[in-house]
Amino acid sequence: MNIIEAIRQNNYATVSIVGLAKNAGKTVTLNYLIEEAEKSGIRIGITSTGRDGESTDLVTQTQKPSILVTEGMIVATAKNTLLLSGARTEILETTGINTPMGEVIIVKVRQRGNIQIAGPVSALDMKKISKKLNHYGAQIVFIDGAIDRKAVSSPVITDACIIATGAVLSRDMKKVLEKTAHSVECLTLNKADNEPIYIANKHNKTCIIQNTGEVSIPDIKTSITGGKKINELINENTTHIFIKGALTTSLLKDIEGNKYLRGIKIIIEDGTKIFADINVWNEMRRKGLRVEVLQPVNVVAVTLNPISPTGYFFDSVEFKSEMEKYLHGVKIIDVVAGGDLDG
Repeated sequence: MNIIEAIRQNNYATVSIVGLAKNAGKTVTLNYLIEEAEKSGIRIGITSTGRDGESTDLVTQTQKPSILVTEGMIVATAKNTLLLSGARTEILETTGINTPMGEVIIVKVRQRGNIQIAGPVSALDMKKISKKLNHYGAQIVFIDGAIDRKAVSSPVITDACIIATGAVLSRDMKKVLEKTAHSVECLTLNKADNEPIYIANKHNKTCIIQNTGEVSIPDIKTSITGGKKINELINENTTHIFIKGALTTSLLKDIEGNKYLRGIKIIIEDGTKIFADINVWNEMRRKGLRVEVLQPVNVVAVTLNPISPTGYFFDSVEFKSEMEKYLHGVKIIDVVAGGDLDG
């Protein structure tokens, strides 16, 4: 079963593609999806939270693969990037949503060719654009998530996500495997029970939930700087801590010494809110920290790019085989070698 078939089987209408680093293979993944959709006769829409499709990476100055769109596809991109694209398109709508590259325009591809995409940055605007792409006939909308914008994979914005990882993360394959496994773990945390979800949604701010029914709300502006005050409110009656916003390394360090921490569940909105160092995260997990979410993220697949633009590469077969040992039950595909999913 390929990725497109897995997406259709689960009725996902919007899917984000999130790269764990620049040149991890997001564009290669997107081109793979476009090709598979064409083979399957499925009309797709695409947009981006940043800019993609340019021939040279604007940050690293390395060569990048172009985005090749096909007839019938629906694309949302900024006016200035559309003028740089080779594909022939028909304008369907001007949205009034502005970006540094101009107004976002909805077009239909009339003749295949290369295209650059640059879409809205805000979550609200992205949801609007996704709905417009669906409205104009896209059965699946793919959102190319710019680097460090994993928030696009939040269930508030998209139904599911695809994670692109690759050799560019490190020359050490083990480090790539560990970082990828950490990212997948964070995004696929278990959903919390109904009662603490109800309490968290009711207060909609960081709070400490006790087994007595009492709810304590720390006097903090954000959870990022409020770790010490949160820690002061944790006691023997605490069952859950709901963190509104980011779960950071500093917050975890502020509460790691609390003697009541083992057995307590931290609840966050979703896995995209985790901004914790992998070593601190793993150490806290070993100490018994349990983290759950209001809404889990559906990870459709992890795509692999065994080639780094700086010249080194992994053995493709070994890379995939080792990744399968780290990611049980997750579909994995090497988008450079191609081929169907095994899982």
